[in-house]
Amino acid sequence: MLPKIIKLVTGPFAIALGILLLVAVGGGIGYVVANQMIKAEEQRKIEQKRAEEAAKKGPEKPKLVPLEDTGPSPFEPHYITLGEEFISNLPGKGRALVIEVGVVTLKGEKAEKYLADQRMPLRAQTMAMVSELTLAQATAEDAQEQLAARLKVELNKTIRQKVGADLIEKVFIKRYYVQ
Repeated sequence: MLPKIIKLVTGPFAIALGILLLVAVGGGIGYVVANQMIKAEEQRKIEQKRAEEAAKKGPEKPKLVPLEDTGPSPFEPHYITLGEEFISNLPGKGRALVIEVGVVTLKGEKAEKYLADQRMPLRAQTMAMVSELTLAQATAEDAQEQLAARLKVELNKTIRQKVGADLIEKVFIKRYYVQ
């Protein structure tokens, strides 16, 4: 019986059947692999097309996003004064600038609390910037607007380094006069 089995397994029919089975399995595996490669290539083309369309549109405009807040409307303006008015000596014959400054934020109550907590460092930075003014700069026709714009930029730069966002929407000057 064993010789018949050996003859059957090693015969030309068995070898042909083995080769046929090997070709069928290899073909099936090749088909699956090729199909996956085609799908991956199609997906890559779709993603490339989306990226090209997004690049044509340009960057998205940033949206006004408040810090997480529990208040009724996070976009209501919150006003914070940087303390009492202060006097800064101007170069020249005994001239001084009297000024009181505040800031407005639209980022909600958490931003308001942060600005209120940082009132003294912000006031010190404001005083340093005001002390750099010359008499001509302090008495110019648009002196208040220029100073407010400069303060907004510089104070936001300082805040951005600490919290990663610009919290000051506007700087307002309550009092401004040269003595």
